[in-house]
Amino acid sequence: MKNKIYVGILLCLFFLFLHSTHSFAEQNLQSLINQAKPGEVVHLEGKVYKGPIIITEPITLIGTKKTIIQAAGNKPVVSLQGKGIHLRGVKVQQLTSRKKVPALSVTGSNHSVKDLHIKTTSLGINLNNVHLSKLSNITIKGNKKENGINVLNSSKNEIKHSLVSHVLDGIYIENSNSNTFTQNTIQNSRYGFHLMFSNNLVLYRNISKENYIGAMIMETYKSTIKGNSFIYNAQNVNSYGLLLFDTAETKVIKNDFSNNRIGIKLQSSQHNTITNNSAKTNFIGIQFDDASFNRVSTNTFLSNVNDVQAIASKKNNINKNYWDSSWKVDAKNQGTSIIPYKADPFFLSLTKETPEYQIFFQSPGMSLLQKMLKSPDDLVLSDDFPLMHTDEESRNMDSHSTRGVLLISIAMILISTLSIQIWRKTK
Repeated sequence: MKNKIYVGILLCLFFLFLHSTHSFAEQNLQSLINQAKPGEVVHLEGKVYKGPIIITEPITLIGTKKTIIQAAGNKPVVSLQGKGIHLRGVKVQQLTSRKKVPALSVTGSNHSVKDLHIKTTSLGINLNNVHLSKLSNITIKGNKKENGINVLNSSKNEIKHSLVSHVLDGIYIENSNSNTFTQNTIQNSRYGFHLMFSNNLVLYRNISKENYIGAMIMETYKSTIKGNSFIYNAQNVNSYGLLLFDTAETKVIKNDFSNNRIGIKLQSSQHNTITNNSAKTNFIGIQFDDASFNRVSTNTFLSNVNDVQAIASKKNNINKNYWDSSWKVDAKNQGTSIIPYKADPFFLSLTKETPEYQIFFQSPGMSLLQKMLKSPDDLVLSDDFPLMHTDEESRNMDSHSTRGVLLISIAMILISTLSIQIWRKTK
């Protein structure tokens, strides 16, 4: 009997020892962080660490390829708070079943986060009141239930060279001014970029593909969208490469809008500039809905089912674009056609009232009705000087022309030299 009692006591002590050791292991990383002095570099081993952890001092935390920090509760796996914290080379796994719990939570300023691999069942990264910070080379994979990166009430940050996939919105920005997003790839999500109530943003050389919408820009002012690829966003009847909604004074320059349902849509937007973009093989190249005073110039619309549609849109400056479906007659040899390109809003007005009429798109009967029931001239979108050639064709022609001039010049020099030699011999 006594032996059984001793065995029981030993077993209890053994399990208590295991529990205390396990608890120590879980607290070990936080203890290591707490012991670090400001400016110190903490190197992590290539093993699994249990979170959550909170960093409040300006230290540098560096992992290896096998370093994993994971948690499954209702708190962020990793939290950065304060100023000047650097996080490098860590895999972060958020295993919670709760909503809106980020793998990485950041507040404060002057942080840098680099070379992170995040796998999350909830939110990826949440930036709230973050300023003057940089995030780069980050991979985020979700389960399409929460956003990849939230940028809230934050300014003057840069997010670059990152890959975000299988999330709700790739990068969601709200009330955040003067942020820059460079060379990120967002795919297989709802919205690639979702920008709201923010000004002076820069989207440069990003790729947003195979999403519901490539980029939704809403109530955003004085921003620049340049050199991006918004491609293969055609998963739904309402899919767009780029949607500008209630947006003003924004520049859209040298972007690729290809293989979307609608390449570019301007809705309730004014005073925007759309130049030197390429919209190819979309169902609709560009669509205007209650959009006015926008400048659309030197863009290429090629191989779209319908190059342009417009409704309730007046006083837009549409000039010198290449329209695949325009009549091209260059009587003055100026590179532009003397026949204006016009888009009547009749069909779009009809389908807006009765969406079922979309099945009659480009049918002979609808074309006849459109000719019989023409819209007022002030509602018809018109490019008075459509381009004869695409930019690429023009460059090739210029190149051929330059070569031709060069060859002619060389020939003239040779002929002149030969003539002089012959004249001298005859003398």
